[in-house]
Amino acid sequence: MGTITDAGYNSMATLLIGAFPYIANGTDPTAEAYTDTALGAENTLYGSARKAAITATAAIGISTWNAVFYFTNNVTVREYCIISAASGGTMLYRRVLNANRNYVDGDSMEVNVSHTYARA
Repeated sequence: MGTITDAGYNSMATLLIGAFPYIANGTDPTAEAYTDTALGAENTLYGSARKAAITATAAIGISTWNAVFYFTNNVTVREYCIISAASGGTMLYRRVLNANRNYVDGDSMEVNVSHTYARA
């Protein structure tokens, strides 16, 4: 039996945010599944397009992503994800909100996600 060091956990956290640097949002209410490969209905207009996240390692083994979307017209958001590319790509994480969030011109939405590698 071996032990992953603190430096190892930090390296894994850093690699994770480097491989998956984007956040996207969409409108599909379908529940998350392990087999998801993309958002059900990705938003692309009015400030809702996929964007590079601000990423960091917050503490030992913790990866964080943050993005703020500034809307320029009516936009509905029901899902968001962390994904590997500016278009297409591999999805790491998907979250479906419990209700639609409706935004109008001038509104903004902030997405924050944190992932922790933990010792068993």
